[in-house]
Amino acid sequence: MLKKYKRLTSLLYSRKLSFSAPLLFIVVSAVANASSIEYDISGSYRLRYETLHNPIFPTTRDERDKSNERISSQLLVKGQVAWNNFQVTAELADSRVFLDDNDPTLTSSQVNTLEPIQFFMRYTLPRNGGLKAVSIGRMTIDHGSRRLLAQAVYRNTKNSFDGVLLDWVWNKWDIRGFYLLPVSRNPSTSQALDNNERAFDKSVSERKIFGLYSTSPDDNVKLQSYWFKEDDSARLSTKNRDLFTLSVDYTWSIANTWKANVEVIGQTGTSHETTSATDLTEKEVRGFMMHGAIEKQLKLGTLLRAELDYISGDNDASDDTITNFDSLYGVRRFDFGPTDVYQAMPRRNLVAIGARSVNTAFDHHNLMVSYKAMWYEEAPESVDSFIGNQIEFRWRWQVKPNLRLALGGAYLKKGKGFERGDYSGDSRFLFTGARYTF
Repeated sequence: MLKKYKRLTSLLYSRKLSFSAPLLFIVVSAVANASSIEYDISGSYRLRYETLHNPIFPTTRDERDKSNERISSQLLVKGQVAWNNFQVTAELADSRVFLDDNDPTLTSSQVNTLEPIQFFMRYTLPRNGGLKAVSIGRMTIDHGSRRLLAQAVYRNTKNSFDGVLLDWVWNKWDIRGFYLLPVSRNPSTSQALDNNERAFDKSVSERKIFGLYSTSPDDNVKLQSYWFKEDDSARLSTKNRDLFTLSVDYTWSIANTWKANVEVIGQTGTSHETTSATDLTEKEVRGFMMHGAIEKQLKLGTLLRAELDYISGDNDASDDTITNFDSLYGVRRFDFGPTDVYQAMPRRNLVAIGARSVNTAFDHHNLMVSYKAMWYEEAPESVDSFIGNQIEFRWRWQVKPNLRLALGGAYLKKGKGFERGDYSGDSRFLFTGARYTF
């Protein structure tokens, strides 16, 4: 519940986004004329331990060790202030890692120390149709299936974007238009990340994503279109991607006992193969992705689901096309397993079939078990296409309303396609953690 509050200064940061000064002026001016002010402060703290024996992807002893351990922490503090038709949201995140011992897989996806990941204002129009709301500032966003644009849940850091959202209703469809500058997490050097150093994250005008996201009145149809553009500059080295991505996501019932879902994504445009300044060759991009699932809710709180993923890949960097699918700013944990230390399969060059069971029969307990068989969609030259069989489990125990414990793991029995490098043995992964909300 929102509570009355008379002061905003505790929620306004002295150092913010590059465009925060005018936004801050608007906020203060609007608050000065507000008749009543309400606020809410919430947050969470998560501590997790992960251990992996035998990396998944082929590698050598010179590149990394056979086993990897890591402790990660994530603190989120979120404040919201509302008055009249205005709402201001600010969120601070602090993501750190320990015990990693200069792990080469450590990136800014796991470390982002003391960073404002959200600071935006939303104005809601007092009407039932047409334009509903306008949001401007730095935001974290989830769209649809979360395979193209999402904030992360399992991963230790979240995606942020600077920009504008326009939400409106047309023929009972919810439609969102957006123009966003993806925020790059800083610092990015291995030593700085290993030491949990901090630097303010930044967005740049040379990298942008804009488009439309819409959902049907019954929420069974979701349409997404994204234009993603980036260019090299003195402050940014890129693949010069210029991509258009279209997603159609449809869910329907079968005989009132089964539910099916299909998402089909097509991608076209141009890109370079690498971010190197010497790579001047522009290539055509032709990528696609298809996800299908059928599920049934059984008695005693058990859900059974069969899953299929077919994602385009590329095994030839010498030709004039790129057929690897680019998942933009989506996440993959819910489809392919834990990220961070385990480094689950990326959403490209992959064919996977599997089954999943989620059981909630016992109060305060949630148990998930899944199986996947995986192949390259386009195997590298002279490499077998079979990646392996993966089994995953995850148990959550809601000890108290504000305390949840988790235990999980994964086992990848490697196929011939991954029996390469110094660590060709099967991968074994385990994690445990606790999350406290306030």
